[in-house]
Amino acid sequence: MASNQTSVRDGDDGANRAKVIPYRNWLSTAFSAVAICLSCISFYMSALQGPALEVYVPPAIHYGRDGGGDTELFAIPLTITNSGARSGAVLSIELEVQNLKTNTTKRYYSAFLGEHPREGTSPNRQFAPLSIPGRAVFSETVRFYPVGEALPRLVDAQGEYAFRLQLNTATPPEPSLFDRPQGRTQPAPMTFQMTLPWMS
Repeated sequence: MASNQTSVRDGDDGANRAKVIPYRNWLSTAFSAVAICLSCISFYMSALQGPALEVYVPPAIHYGRDGGGDTELFAIPLTITNSGARSGAVLSIELEVQNLKTNTTKRYYSAFLGEHPREGTSPNRQFAPLSIPGRAVFSETVRFYPVGEALPRLVDAQGEYAFRLQLNTATPPEPSLFDRPQGRTQPAPMTFQMTLPWMS
């Protein structure tokens, strides 16, 4: 009798061990799969993620007139950040300004970089496409000149003006396999209002 009871208990222990081993194997496989997925996500975020550009404008910008006083210009210090992993290219920047008093609108383009030269002999820095590396920041003053005819001028007096800033970036017609999760579209335009306190 004693011998038979011991045999039954040994058989039960063997069955329990047989159930535990597959469970441990499954758990180990699951942890390995999760680790691989996290590694892939980390590699994508650090090396393969497409450019993600955003533009920022300070609280004050500058308005002036060039060409004997007939050509308006806006000098705006811009900061462009790239939170993606790969470089992004800004081909041009468009500025649209609305005179809220007269409800008229005028378009301007990114013509030059840097402040207006103080001396006539100093060269202008022509705007050229900007390459912004991944996880980097670009800061510079951009001077915007009218698209088309300079006259009539938009700004005729002090008051409130609305601005719309648009970055035109280099994007392929169809997103690649790595760009599909976030898409490859143009950055959203930035809108803001400012007050022109005085004119000389």
